[in-house]
Amino acid sequence: MADLAAARPIHLAIIDGVESIAGGEGPWVRGVRVVKPGLLLAGLNPVCTDAVATAAMGYNPRASRGAAPFRTCDNTLLLAEARGLGTTDLKRIEVRGVPIERALYRYDTE
Repeated sequence: MADLAAARPIHLAIIDGVESIAGGEGPWVRGVRVVKPGLLLAGLNPVCTDAVATAAMGYNPRASRGAAPFRTCDNTLLLAEARGLGTTDLKRIEVRGVPIERALYRYDTE
């Protein structure tokens, strides 16, 4: 993903978190459930926007492999950050509108 974003830069990232699923990648995973966080996020940098979305889901966008939600894979956000495509450091990202703390919808505790 980091290589794709470097090859074809993304200038607008929109993340639909109005209705989603939690507990797996798709309906083929036992225990997947529909959730309704009611969020819509947009940003001019996809790495920063994904970092904010990850935090709004109750996860650390700077987590290493082995920590949720990157239990079995490398953190693609950190890989993109290492390529200079954006930051995952929430202190360096300007969030407008609802603060992350108010938008928080924990996917890991439902």
